[in-house]
Amino acid sequence: MKYKFFHGSLSAKLAWQDLKSEPILSLCLILGIVAVLAPLIVIAGLRSGVLTSIRQTLLEDPHAREIVNISNRSFTDHTLKELANRKDVEFLVPRTRTLAASLFMEKQNDPGSGRHIMLTPTAKGDPLLKNISSFIRDNQEVVLSSSAADHLHLKKGDEVTAYLNRILNGEKQQVQFVLKIVAIAPSWVTDQDTAFLTLPLAIGIENYQDGIKNWPAQLKDLPMPTQGAYSGFRLYTHNINQLPALDTYLRQSGIDVVSKAGDVEGLLSLDYRLSLLFICVASLGGVGLCISLGAGLWANTERKRKSLALLRFNGFSAMDLILFPMVQAVVLALAGAIIALGAAYGAGQLINVLFSSVLPQGHSLFLLNNWIILGSLGLTLVGGIIVSLLSGNRAAKIQPWEGVTAL
Repeated sequence: MKYKFFHGSLSAKLAWQDLKSEPILSLCLILGIVAVLAPLIVIAGLRSGVLTSIRQTLLEDPHAREIVNISNRSFTDHTLKELANRKDVEFLVPRTRTLAASLFMEKQNDPGSGRHIMLTPTAKGDPLLKNISSFIRDNQEVVLSSSAADHLHLKKGDEVTAYLNRILNGEKQQVQFVLKIVAIAPSWVTDQDTAFLTLPLAIGIENYQDGIKNWPAQLKDLPMPTQGAYSGFRLYTHNINQLPALDTYLRQSGIDVVSKAGDVEGLLSLDYRLSLLFICVASLGGVGLCISLGAGLWANTERKRKSLALLRFNGFSAMDLILFPMVQAVVLALAGAIIALGAAYGAGQLINVLFSSVLPQGHSLFLLNNWIILGSLGLTLVGGIIVSLLSGNRAAKIQPWEGVTAL
């Protein structure tokens, strides 16, 4: 009898030849893996598709990350700067007092067409306007909402006359000035008649109405605000996951705010519950898969007991016999996982086609992402290796003398 050494490559080759010699049995083991794994992949793809679709809907709408205070109060420069410097805040701009946040506008050479327009301060980087806010270069330029532009019969590049009134010392006063429309905001930005303007212009209008300052001869002469307090703010978080915590923080600080924190919390709760459901189903399926594959490998080891004993008799070590079912488990697991992924992908595409009429354009009910693909391959492979160790341990205990009767 030869001295026992590790024959890894030869053992792996024999394991592969053994699978090829019994194609029907190997196919049955692979189909057993596919039968368990494919439905799990479909469930994972549906979970991924549903959550991704909801997240896309929220992410595409900057309002989902928006927080606005709903009651006028005094916010100092220091307070707003501290809030703007938080890691979860992407953008913040102060707001003026509600009663001072409107202006009567009228298209030039079109008397009687005017109406009161809400004023909303903006600045470069405003998520609500994306790149449009960068079009505003000075205090004389504004961005109109789609509704306001329709009502005033204005388009990009037109000029509008603004009328500002106040009563000071019992005397009614009025100034008028011209504003240029540099852009029209999309309809999804707001359904109200709104003009987005610079903060200095908004503060200048508020100060004039309050009788604090007179109106300058030129709008470009409006200075950057130096006042110590603002009546409100509008801010946006970097992502929707940060919204609930920031909303809670502001409310606990005594600030009344409005946001879509409830919708976001609902999404996060749905994500958590679907994850628990998938883990439960995947655990049951994974146990079934391991039992099915393990039973097949164990039965194969028992059937080949005398053949494996002959290998021991010819110098194969216990490690060689452990490697024998492990190689078979890897081949079967990978083959089963690949076929299951293909079957699940086909089923998922059918689901997307069947539900395409009720889904928003560009959204899918089933989404097979890289994490699901790698997870399916990796977990199936790891599970196969683990159960193969049981069969390998059984094979390693086979003694060389058991193969003598087979000679």
